[in-house]
Amino acid sequence: MLTIEEFYDVIDYQFNNKNFLQEALTHPSLSKERKSSFNYQRLEFLGDKVLSLVITEFLVQTYKNEKEGELSRRHAVLVSGEVLSDIAKEIRVDEVLQMSSGEFNLGGKENKKNLENALEAVIAGIYLDGGYEKARDFIMKFWQYYLTRDDEPPKDPVSQLQELVQLKSKELPIYSIKKVGGSDHKPEFCAKVKIGYLDKEFESSGGSKKEAQKKVAQLALEQLL
Repeated sequence: MLTIEEFYDVIDYQFNNKNFLQEALTHPSLSKERKSSFNYQRLEFLGDKVLSLVITEFLVQTYKNEKEGELSRRHAVLVSGEVLSDIAKEIRVDEVLQMSSGEFNLGGKENKKNLENALEAVIAGIYLDGGYEKARDFIMKFWQYYLTRDDEPPKDPVSQLQELVQLKSKELPIYSIKKVGGSDHKPEFCAKVKIGYLDKEFESSGGSKKEAQKKVAQLALEQLL
C-alpha cells in the first residue's frame, strides 16, 4: 500500500497544509462513523469547478477555430467519470483513500464514483494549498494523454447513434431505462434502445442511468456499423 509520503511523489506535489489532503482522502462513510463533517464532499464540489475551468481554458486556447458545441464535446469527455476514475487509479488514489470498514467491504476502494470524487477533492486541496497555477500544473500533467489524443471533437455514443439513425430514418432511437437491482450504495440500471426502422432492440446495463444509456448506445453502434 502507498504511504502519504509516497503519494506526494506520485502526484508531484508536497502539501504545506496536510489537512487539505487528509480531508480530500476521507470518504463520507468514515466521517459519518466518527460523527464528523470532515470528508471530501466540500472539496469535491470545488475541485469539479477548478478542473472545469482549467480544461475549458486549455480548449479555448488550443482549438481557436472550433465552435462552442465542439468545445463542449471535448470538455464533456475530459471531465467525464471514465477519465477521472482512470486517472485516479493511475495515481493510486484507491490506496490512500480512507473509508469505513463497511464501505471497504462493499467494494468502496474499487467504486469508480468514490475515486472520481476523491480525485476532484485532491485537485481542490492543491488549489487551496498552493493556488491556481499549482492545481493547473497537476491537471495538465495527469490529463496530458487525454488532452492530446483526439484530433477531431469526440462524439458520445448517444449522439453518434442518433446521427446514424437519422441518416436512415426520421425516427429517433427510443430509450427506456429502469433500475433492476443492486443497492442504494451500488445500484444497477438496465437500458434498452429501440431502432424503429430496423425493428431491433438492444439492451445493456450500468451503475447509473447515464452509464447504462451510453453502454446500450455503444452496443447498438457496434451492431449497426
